[in-house]
Amino acid sequence: MNPMARSLHPLNSSALKLARILTASLHGTSLSFSTVETKVAPSLFLVFSTIPNLSQISYIGRDGLVFSYLHDGTQTLSVYSNTSKSSSWYNQPVNSDTGEVFGEANCMNAIVNVNTSWIQEALSSANGYHSLGEKWNKDGSPLLFHTAAMDGIGVVSLGFSVVDIMNSFSSIYFHGGELYLATEGGDVLAHSGPSRNKMGFNSGTMTVQLMEENGDSTSQVDNISCKSINFLSQDPNAYMFYCSRLEIAGVQLVYMHDIPRRRIIGHVHGGRKLAFFLLFLMILSVVLSLCFILFLIIRAARREMILCSKLIKQMEATQQAERKSMNKSLAFASASHDIRAALATIIGLIDFCYEEVHPRSKLKMNLVQISRCVEDLLGILNSILDASKIEAGNMQLEEDEFNLVELLEDVVDLYYNDGIRKGIDVALDPCDGSIFMFSIVKGDRGKLKQVLSNLLSNAVKFTTEGHVSLRVWVKKASLSNSVLASNHSSIWRSLLQLVYKNRQALNDYNALHPIQHNSNTMEFLFEVNDTGKGIPKEKRSYVFENFVQVKETALGKGGYGLGLGIVQSLVRLMGGEIRIMDKEQGERGTCFRFNIFLATSVTTKEGEENTLQSSNNSNDLKQTSKPESSHVVLLIESDERRRISQKIIESLGLTISIVNKWEHLFPTLEMIKQRLNLNHHSSSGKSEFESSVDYRSKVSIKDGNDFIPKKLSFRNTSFILLVIDADAGPFLEMHSTIANFNEELSNIHCKVVWLDKPNTRISHEKGLQEDKLVHHEYVLSKPLHGSRLYQVLKILTEFGGNVQGDLLKPIGELVSQIQFDPGPSRVVQKGNEKPLSGKKVLVVEDLEVLRKVAIAILSRLGATVEYCVNGEEALEQVSKALTETDPSTKAADKTSPYDFIFMDCEMPIMDGYEATRLIRLEERRYGTHIPIVALTAHTTAEEASKIVQAGMDFHLTKPLKVDQLLHLFQNKIL
Repeated sequence: MNPMARSLHPLNSSALKLARILTASLHGTSLSFSTVETKVAPSLFLVFSTIPNLSQISYIGRDGLVFSYLHDGTQTLSVYSNTSKSSSWYNQPVNSDTGEVFGEANCMNAIVNVNTSWIQEALSSANGYHSLGEKWNKDGSPLLFHTAAMDGIGVVSLGFSVVDIMNSFSSIYFHGGELYLATEGGDVLAHSGPSRNKMGFNSGTMTVQLMEENGDSTSQVDNISCKSINFLSQDPNAYMFYCSRLEIAGVQLVYMHDIPRRRIIGHVHGGRKLAFFLLFLMILSVVLSLCFILFLIIRAARREMILCSKLIKQMEATQQAERKSMNKSLAFASASHDIRAALATIIGLIDFCYEEVHPRSKLKMNLVQISRCVEDLLGILNSILDASKIEAGNMQLEEDEFNLVELLEDVVDLYYNDGIRKGIDVALDPCDGSIFMFSIVKGDRGKLKQVLSNLLSNAVKFTTEGHVSLRVWVKKASLSNSVLASNHSSIWRSLLQLVYKNRQALNDYNALHPIQHNSNTMEFLFEVNDTGKGIPKEKRSYVFENFVQVKETALGKGGYGLGLGIVQSLVRLMGGEIRIMDKEQGERGTCFRFNIFLATSVTTKEGEENTLQSSNNSNDLKQTSKPESSHVVLLIESDERRRISQKIIESLGLTISIVNKWEHLFPTLEMIKQRLNLNHHSSSGKSEFESSVDYRSKVSIKDGNDFIPKKLSFRNTSFILLVIDADAGPFLEMHSTIANFNEELSNIHCKVVWLDKPNTRISHEKGLQEDKLVHHEYVLSKPLHGSRLYQVLKILTEFGGNVQGDLLKPIGELVSQIQFDPGPSRVVQKGNEKPLSGKKVLVVEDLEVLRKVAIAILSRLGATVEYCVNGEEALEQVSKALTETDPSTKAADKTSPYDFIFMDCEMPIMDGYEATRLIRLEERRYGTHIPIVALTAHTTAEEASKIVQAGMDFHLTKPLKVDQLLHLFQNKIL
């Protein structure tokens, strides 16, 4: 009730605001009734029609003038007094829309006068006055008046119907009871429904008289205090009574409330039933929830038991599969060792047979074919083993410092002859020459060579015409990789720590890429480009999978689809990635590009633009400050090699003339000769002939591919170098043309380098007579790239004008054979010299054939050989030999019973590792040390580690070969 009553308080301010507005609009004007009608009445009607629940609005002047609007049933009336002293008032109907009076005016008695108490209270109060009164009509219904003074002129009064206010409490639920609103004097102003009881109020006490059901009053009259709730009973009716003071719009009233007891009890009973029902639902839901949870627990337990059972079975099956896989791996390892040993035996026997047959016999050719087949079998076995190691995660890098340029030349040279046999060229393209600036690197030489060899082998295999090129260049590591390579990059390490939750995981990540954390790490990019059949785009996604071949290209080419899968794994192991590049529209073939990261040991100095480092440190090309210049004439059949050679020569600041075909050699030399003679006769200015030559950017001959550079001046030319492919055309005709050209030159030095096949003597093969040989002609083994190209360019005066190196020979001598061995130079036995003469050697080998091969090779080299068939025998024999030494001899003067021991690693009864460990223990007693060389079918990082841990000094791959032994003895043992 109280919140509802407080919501009516804003009605109090309406009278005050209206009084201020009217006072301001009148400006102190003396009021007549006409002024009231014209200036006051419109404002009163506007407020009357705007404020809801407003039943009456009035103006009462001090002079007795009155004007009022009020609701009388369904119509609106105007009540007014137009004279100040008249005791009569008038009422007249009013238009509800416009406020204008109409009809006849009815006379009525005056209801109030200016001396009425509530008017005087309002005139004397600045905040208005609140009172209870009656409406100015015949009914006289109670109103709550809010009266405010108009600056001494009079008052305005707003009257709100008590009944309407009572109706505003209808939203409150009284549980079937009635609400009574009364004055503090005890007069009941309104009630909410039909009155069932008579009520009164006096001095804080409520008087109640119960009524019969027929409406008659009972004799029971009770006085009830408003301070508590009271019950009165009159069978069959009983009521609960409550009363309290209530302020409504500033007027103090009293409200009284009676509620039938049966309604309260019914409500309580209804609430009790609802509570019991809700309690039942709650208990039921709890029981059902418990049952459901129990069901879920049972089902989860059952499922867990089933899963545990299946997991146990799966673990047993997995363990069984692992045992099978382990047994298979052991069997495969044992079988691969036996296969390698058998292949090594075959290779050893073939090497023996080579010395027993005539060099040009059919048997020699058969032995060569058998040797190639054995090498193919060994390659297949190595591929399968590599794939198995990669799949098992056992492949590791063996990092060592090596010369990358030498490796590239060796690999290209290896496949050059295969390409020549097929009519294609295999060329090395150093691109921008950056590879020569960072030639000394640290990494796994063997695995990089394996990757390059596989890609070049495939390129040569699937190319029938054109060329195969290996392009290499170096650049700084990209942003992410360079950040990764820096040990001081806190940002990158922070990001890694976010990805890898613990330090151990981060350390494991760093361990996978140790080379990338070297500050000298550079990114090396390789491209193997061919002009073969190519790989369809739709099949490029799976060419790197193991045992996958592209049928369109692999048909009839052999292989098992392991190569590219191994290549991808090795490249990723070295921190890079490999992919197939798109070629230009209409361009044939395939282009494989991969990158790896290698640590470099040499930092390039800025400004070394005229210095180019070759594969050999002694072959640096450094331009001199001589004013003379040289000119190079290049005739090579291969378009790709000609393009590469031209680019390298021009990058050194040299001028070059390109001859595409041998038929164009004579016109080109004639043009050069004319320019030379012209410059010789005129040191300044241009003759008519020179102008006719220089106006062309290129001197085209027939097909336009040959050229002499635009406006080439031969004024300071003092040297001409001709590099000619001996197989580009008829050798005698080309030689005669060059000889005539050389004879006609004046004051110009000219030298010629012929490019010929290895192991040939050009004067014999080409039919050149000995008397035609001249001192300025040289011969060089093909192919022309790398160190061979730089040795040729060193002939030029800009680079010293010297003929150096073992590859460049006078024209009458034999062209040296290119060595394909990537390791150190082979040591060749000269004459009947026996480097192991007087040496005593012990061979420990369980396989008879390999043992015989080793004994034969060592005996041929002059050694005295003893042998054992297993490690146990070797231990006994060494121990026995040590005990036979003179114990009185000082440790420094003691001699070992054997100069070397060749120990096979895998043997029955006792293997080589255990035998070596026991021999080393035995040696300590006598203060001696015998060099032990491990013999193994294949050397991996794991086996190399085992060899070192066992105490072996060196290792060799079976079968033993003379050059390997001589190199070992000369560089490491002797």
